[in-house]
Parts: sequence; C-alpha cells; structure tokens
Amino acid sequence: MEIPKTRYASSGDIRIAYQVHGSGEQDLLFSGGSASNIETVWNLPEAVRFFERLRRFARVIFFDRRDSGVSDPIRDDLTLEAHVADALAVMEAAGVERPVLLGATDSARAFATLAAVHPDRAAGLIAIAASPGLARDARPAIAEVMARAIADPDWPEGVVDIFAPEWADDPERRDRLVRYIRTSATPRQAERLFRMSTNTEINDVLPLVQAPTLVIGPQGSPMLPVEATREFADLIPGAKFTEISGASSMIYPLDVDRLADLIEEFVTGRAPIPATSRVLSTVLFTDLVSSTERASELGDAAWSALLEKHHGSARAAVERHGGETVKTLGDGVLATFPGPAQAVRCAGQIIAEARSLSLEVRSGVHTGEVEVGSDDISGLAVHVAARIMGLAGAGEVLASRTVRDLVVGSELSFADRGEHELKGIEEPWPVYALK
Repeated sequence: MEIPKTRYASSGDIRIAYQVHGSGEQDLLFSGGSASNIETVWNLPEAVRFFERLRRFARVIFFDRRDSGVSDPIRDDLTLEAHVADALAVMEAAGVERPVLLGATDSARAFATLAAVHPDRAAGLIAIAASPGLARDARPAIAEVMARAIADPDWPEGVVDIFAPEWADDPERRDRLVRYIRTSATPRQAERLFRMSTNTEINDVLPLVQAPTLVIGPQGSPMLPVEATREFADLIPGAKFTEISGASSMIYPLDVDRLADLIEEFVTGRAPIPATSRVLSTVLFTDLVSSTERASELGDAAWSALLEKHHGSARAAVERHGGETVKTLGDGVLATFPGPAQAVRCAGQIIAEARSLSLEVRSGVHTGEVEVGSDDISGLAVHVAARIMGLAGAGEVLASRTVRDLVVGSELSFADRGEHELKGIEEPWPVYALK
C-alpha cells in the first residue's frame, strides 16, 4: 500500500497535518486517540492492515491533532474545542462536507462534541474505547501509573503495558509500538495530553449528539472498564453498543479486521462480503546459518543491531519484489508472494545483501494453498516451505517442483537435488536448487 502524501491545514495559527487515501463513496474522518503520527503509523503492519480495510469502502482522512505527531507543537489551548477546530480545518482543506467521524479515546470525545455542536457536519459517529471521561473509579489509579510512566526516561515502555497489554510480551510488536508512541508525543506533550484527558468529561454533551452512533468497547482494558464505554453509548440517544474481545485502548493491537467489519457495516449499511481466507500463494522462508556462533562472537548488543539491520534489508527486498513480510522468526523471515519467480528472485537478493553484512542465509520456496489469518499464515504449503529451507545450505535457494514448473520460460534455472523425506509430510518431495 502506497503511503499517502502528508498535507497541512490551517487551524487559526496552527498547522494540522493530514493525509487522504482511499476512494470509497463515504468520507471517513479519523483521529486515532490522544496522540498520533500520520507518518510513522505506517511502520505498524496492523495499522496498514486497518487502513487497507477502510479504504476499500471509504475515503479516509487521517490527521494529527495539535501538539502531536507532525502537527504544530503548542503550549496551551489543548482542549476538546481546539481538537474540534482542528478537525473542521482538516475537513475544509480536504473538501469534506459531512463525514462519518471515527475516533478512539480522547478523539472520540472530541468527535462527539463536534457532532453535537455541528450536527450538519457529521454523517455518523464511531467511538472506540471511549468514555464520557476517564471512569471515575479508575481515574486515580490510572493517573498515578501514567504520571510515573511519563516521568520515566523510557516512558513509552510503561504506556504500552497500560494501553496495549496484548503486545506487552511480544518483543517485536512492543518495540514497534514504543517507537511509534515516541514519535507521536514527547514526554512533556504526553503529560499535557493526559492532564487534559483526565480533567475532561462530556456527560452533558453526549445526549445532544444527533448523528447515528456506534460505540465499540474492548472487554478487558486495564485502563478503561467496559462499563465506562457502555455509559458513553447509553448517554447518546439511539446509539448502538458492541463489545469486542481485547484489552487495548489503542486501535491497532485490537482485532483490526473485526473492527473494520463493524465500521464497514455501520458506514455502508451492508455486512462486509467475507474474503476467502484460503489463497494460492508462494511462501518464502529464510534463516541465518551459524547465527549462534556469530552472536557469541559479537556479543548481545552488536548482534541485535546486526540482526535488526538484516531484517530491515530483508523486508525491503520482499517489498521490492511485490511480496509481504508475514513475520520475522528469530533469525529468519517468513514472506508470501503472488508469484514464485518473485519469491525466488527475492531470496537471491536477501542472500546477496546478507553476505554484504558477513552473514550467510539459506532459503526455501514453495507454492501452494495457505490459510491467511490477521497476522500469520498456516497450512501445508507453509510447512513444506519450512522443511525445504531446512535442507538448504548457506547461500542456497531450494524450491519445490511446483515452483520449478511454474517458472519455466523465465531466466531462472534449477538443479535437481533428488527426493527428500520432509518431516510431517507423508510422501517424499522432489527438491531443486537455484543455479
């Protein structure tokens, strides 16, 4: 997915950064929460997936509120009214008359205020993990924990535990989210935003919202009891309330496909057509050879830096060849491609670029049916590709007969490596090596 161009709208003397993507019939104005960064959010695969789903049925306008992300920093006027003014300025700059408003936490409160004050500018309201304010019984504990987290030099680490507990024990996702949060707000900005959040309640505003409203409440958030989200819905006449599984008060660690389904049905009035989860795809597995020895030689810090550089290079190679990185697996990469030639060429590039880092990579490629999940793939084809990779030596690209047969007519050629027993696979498989 191509990253949209960042533009700026003028909200008084403040410049508000926004992006527009998608070509659906309905405009969808989106603000992600207390803070965001419309440039670095694209480093979160789950955010990319969320936006890919939204852009199928809507024209998405996404902005950073003032004192957040790549919008102007300020020292004062960090109010709901200011957030509403920023939203209206973005709507004006983007040529949007009456969008559906989509916001989480603080942004949901701001959008509810916009819908109440300007009913002619809101076609609908979708609020995720929202409350009239922070729940009264939870506010003291949350305020204390957040104050400690923001005062810590590594403050985003503590914020992840509160806002996205699903990712707390996943090192790669946690690291990506920490980096994103750090680019969304400085510690001082985060403190201002949180102070505003804890001191703002809109109980008297919500009954004045006339727009059709959908409120979505995560069931297990340690920051926001689901009862508070239900209260938000109860105060809006005719609002629909839906619980979803998850403990995050941020959007991206939740089940973004489930969220997108609910949003699409609300916006379009039609249930989404389920996309088949089983597709024909080419699977590429790579793995570093003798990585334990190299890690021991370099030490933990140097090895981690080298491994991160290799993973970044591999992801870039996958993208250049039209594939999608599913995940990194310790020292290796799992990726999928629409065609086998792309996967084979990508494997060769990954091997070459790894050698420039004094690393050796082996790889396996197979084409078959895979089951696609929200953040992983499964099925026999995945196991076959992994087992074929296990047969490869340093610098080798091994492939199944299916791959070899499908690339006939290209410049790619293979040497027969004979039949092999693959663990967990009933019959022997012919294996071929890229020449």
